[in-house]
This record gives sequence, structure tokens and C-alpha cells, in this order.
Amino acid sequence: MGSDFVALWAFSIRNTLEKVIREYLPAHLRQWPLLQSFNFEGYQVDADHVVIVLRDKLSGMPVGGELSPFPYTDYPLLPQTTEGVERWLSYLIERFSLRHEDMGMVLPIHDSGEHSTPIDYTLFSDDEKEFWAYQLQFWISRQQSTLQIPEPDEATPQQPTQITYNLSGTNVRMNINSLDSSVNVVDQAPSEVFQQLLAAVQDPTADPEFVAKITTAIEDMKQDYGTERFLERYTSFMAILADHMQVFGVAVAPYLPVLTQLLSSR
Repeated sequence: MGSDFVALWAFSIRNTLEKVIREYLPAHLRQWPLLQSFNFEGYQVDADHVVIVLRDKLSGMPVGGELSPFPYTDYPLLPQTTEGVERWLSYLIERFSLRHEDMGMVLPIHDSGEHSTPIDYTLFSDDEKEFWAYQLQFWISRQQSTLQIPEPDEATPQQPTQITYNLSGTNVRMNINSLDSSVNVVDQAPSEVFQQLLAAVQDPTADPEFVAKITTAIEDMKQDYGTERFLERYTSFMAILADHMQVFGVAVAPYLPVLTQLLSSR
């Protein structure tokens, strides 16, 4: 890997973020975190993975260094699974004190020798591309909930959508890259969706306080669906989910696209 490895991936992440926001939320481009300026860090976790951290700042030149050894030894297991990605996202937020404006991505190391992230990306496996898309969706949703910005009005495309270097992978369709395990509001009444979502978060192994908190948020969405308060309820739900992604992320992920459709059709 060259000395510019971290910078190349940091700018690729930032540019991918800009492409998504420019296409789906263009009215908010100027206020979106990380798009004005940022600092970046890169850490090698093991022989096959790196962590790239982007920290938002309001102005100035982007600043960052070369790849450094990962500073902690208590990191989650690798290689990644979907559940592993969830654990890593929560871990990065806690260990690196990431704000809602920041991002942290766990990436596989594939070095084409061409000093080109698009070419390196072609070496990703299908699973690795899906993990990339999953992380990107998480951070955009987290930033979006903080800014209290609703989802775009456009209907969710039914086919995989390419976002810079085929970033959506083979099992993704667009809710700014939500996983293709989603349910479709066309096939289910909203009340059924909320009931399924309530059932999905009833995890007996989770902290009862967390379960109660997200359950209340879902019940509030159900009660206020079709009213002007639904956006407020949705934003509150997404903020709670972002703070407890490790606990509820896998269970809730299939329902995020349908919530977007409900938001657009309210």
C-alpha cells in the first residue's frame, strides 16, 4: 500500500457521500456533514482490514496522516458478517467518540497497485461490497436523523442502483442503499408493518430499557401515521435506532425502506 492509501479512501468515502446526497437530497447538500471539510484517520486492524475515520469540520483544508496501527486490542472479530458490521459500527462510535456528523468505515485491504480506489474496489467480494453499502446507509441515516431531514420523495427503485464503483453490491436496492431484505409497503398495510416492526425489536436478550424506548418510538409512529407529526416520530425513531444500532440494527434493517415509503406517502 502506498503512503496515500488512507487519503485515497477517505476522499472516496467523502465523494461517494456527496454523490448520494447530490442525487437524492440535493436541497441539503450545503449543510450535510463532511461535505464542506473534514479530517481523516486510518488504522490497520489486521493483515486484511483497515478502519477509515472521517471527522466533520466546518472549513479548512482536509487533514490526515498515513496508515497507523489500530490503537486498541478489544475490537470485534473479523472477518465480517452483517452482525459483525453492526458490532463494528457501535464499537467505532464508542471507541473513537464519533459524533453524528462523523463516519467510520471498516474496509478490506485490496491493493491493485494502481493507487486507485475504483480499481481496488473491483477486487472486493460481493459480501464486502454489501458491507460497504450497509455501512454507508447507516452513517447517512444517522446524519439524516440528526439534521431532521426526511427521506427523498422519489420511490425506491426496484433494481440495484450503482453509486460510484458499483457501491450498492448485488443485494441492495436504493433507500440511499438499504438492504434488499426489505419489505414493501405495496404488499402490506401500514398497521401490519408497524406490528411486525414491534415484534422484531422484542429481543429478550436486550436491555429492557432500550427495548421499551424503541417500542415507544414505534408505537408513536403507528399512532401518528398519516398526520403532520409522523415526520417528527420517524426522526425520533431513527435517532434512537442510530444510538442502539448494535442491539436493533439487524432486526430493524429490513423495515427501513418501507418506512421511507410510508414517509413519502404520508
